[in-house]
Amino acid sequence: MAKKKNPQMILGIVFISGGSTFYSSSDTPIEEMASIIVKRTIKDWKHLFKFKKNALWPVHFYDISGFEGWSADYAGKVTDLKSKKEAPFLETLKVVH
Repeated sequence: MAKKKNPQMILGIVFISGGSTFYSSSDTPIEEMASIIVKRTIKDWKHLFKFKKNALWPVHFYDISGFEGWSADYAGKVTDLKSKKEAPFLETLKVVH
């Protein structure tokens, strides 16, 4: 079964106490993006936090097609920097790592 590609620009983000880790792509499958983001989150933040093995990581996905830049807040709101338009929330995948 072939993995479905994203027709639009997708932003995947993990929020962690003190920051976030993200990845955006228009041609990477969402499942692969989720795995990449979790691995990057652990790498980015392991100097500040001790992570348990087999922890469940929620990765949130948004459609940022047409955005010139974006910002995110901890309420899960992602907005275009220029137009202030809110990005549509797509889904949350939970990844075990």
